[in-house]
Amino acid sequence: MGGGRGRLGRVGPYTLVERLGRGGMGEVYLAATRRGENVALKMLRDAIEADSEARIRLEREVRALRRVESPYVARVLDADLACDRPYLVMEHIEGDTLLDRVRTAGPLTGADLVVLAQGLAAALAIIHAAGVVHRDLKPANVLVGPSGEPVLIDFGIAQVLDATRLTMTGTFLGTPGYSAPELFADEPVGEPADVHAWAATVAFAATGRPTFGRGTVEAQMYAILNGQADLAGVPAALLPLLRAALHREAAKRPTAALLAARLARLARAREQSPEPPAPPKTARTVRRKPAPAEPPPPPQPAAAEKTGPERTGARKAGTKAESGAEPGPEREPARAARQASGSREPSRGTRTAAAEGREPRRASATGTRTARTASRGRQADSALAAEAAPSAPAGPLPAGNMALIVLALLAVPCVVASVIWPVATFAVTGFFAVLARTVWTGHWLVRKRRSARVRGALRVLGFPLTFAGSLASAVFWPGLPAAGLAAFALWLTLGGTLPPDWWQRPAPVAFAGVVFGVTCGGIIGREVERVGSGLPDLRREGLRALAVLGGFVALCAAAVRVVALVL
Repeated sequence: MGGGRGRLGRVGPYTLVERLGRGGMGEVYLAATRRGENVALKMLRDAIEADSEARIRLEREVRALRRVESPYVARVLDADLACDRPYLVMEHIEGDTLLDRVRTAGPLTGADLVVLAQGLAAALAIIHAAGVVHRDLKPANVLVGPSGEPVLIDFGIAQVLDATRLTMTGTFLGTPGYSAPELFADEPVGEPADVHAWAATVAFAATGRPTFGRGTVEAQMYAILNGQADLAGVPAALLPLLRAALHREAAKRPTAALLAARLARLARAREQSPEPPAPPKTARTVRRKPAPAEPPPPPQPAAAEKTGPERTGARKAGTKAESGAEPGPEREPARAARQASGSREPSRGTRTAAAEGREPRRASATGTRTARTASRGRQADSALAAEAAPSAPAGPLPAGNMALIVLALLAVPCVVASVIWPVATFAVTGFFAVLARTVWTGHWLVRKRRSARVRGALRVLGFPLTFAGSLASAVFWPGLPAAGLAAFALWLTLGGTLPPDWWQRPAPVAFAGVVFGVTCGGIIGREVERVGSGLPDLRREGLRALAVLGGFVALCAAAVRVVALVL
């Protein structure tokens, strides 16, 4: 090989040519086969031979990936998981990523956006039907052809080893802005996580802005856990789909197949009312725009008996796949699914690939997965219908608003008591601070429990002990600093003295109560904000209001005292 193509060494039968990128989980290289054909080789950072369960899980996922055949998905060609540096070989696709495309040419609009959204949803539907979860869908892992059709690349295969993407040191693996809430909440991760990432990616393509902001990792995690998605500028036709796909609860998100079906109908409706022709675009690849395709159903065993035209691993004219294998049974289910849905397979431009010693594998369908997917799809279908209804009647107030109303009603008698007995302000503030700490502590203690009913029951049963512990800790923090500041404020307002009957001085005591309440509320509110980012079940809005309620009561009592003095 000329031109210094072998300077980076060899990995198995592949010659490393150029490093294409690196991340927290591995490195991606442009590599060449023995016949000189280009492939993309992803090397994982750590060996997995010490973890037999992880290796079995990873091998099963790689076998499933090698069965996937779709114009929207880069094919997996080879893998070696037993070596010191496990690696995965995929076909190399030349082109610009969605991230680069949006940065250079601006957000996608009109038919281009619909084609992208439908293609990505169809890609997810296909890999989900094969039993695979992508785990790392984001704009940098989507290639966009000249006519707008996407190709999904770089599966988050290393994240199979850690379903939560959190290392022993608490470091997050992946891209937080395109991750689902369950990844931060120690919950099982599956196909709905890909759907959430799909919505965030499509929203970025439509607006040119990260869906959950550009802040720190913690800020993005907070926005995701609280559903603070920036969807301003997303076309109205896509808004219901994106909102449903970004639902906080994984079970209420639509399936990728349902999304692809809705978007295929939307694309057909757009074709019936054609738009003005777009200016010609330049790109490094040439592909035909595929017809909007209905999502393929899960592969069926009977489809393996059908035959179809051969689809080789090499995309460049005159180039033959190195494996030289005839179409095996692993390609037939996906091809039959596409034929049944009436989709066309587009030409894929300059996609070159080869696999060393690859043998065909037989696809298998799983009835339980199909049933589970169909059930979740029915739930999401009703959610989408409700989301899309433009004139839905107003329902009951959200739980957060109800909590605020209850706290406001509770504050009234507390203000009255604080006006009559100024020292009661300290007791009111202390009680609300301890109660707020008790609530978040109870959530934190049962965070590892999977069942919501079990978590709720344990919180109720453990409330007395949790309250006692919170009371004991509150005496020292925030009790000591808040009491010190309040005593200093009382001393100042009394002219630098502290008489024995200080508690009978309404105005100074009211001022000291305000200082005590604001200090306690600020400390406990900060606790709620910090701890709540990892507790998705915690209603932080209501709990923050509870934490500062003592300060609010003190301020109201002081205001009443001032009005009484003026009048």
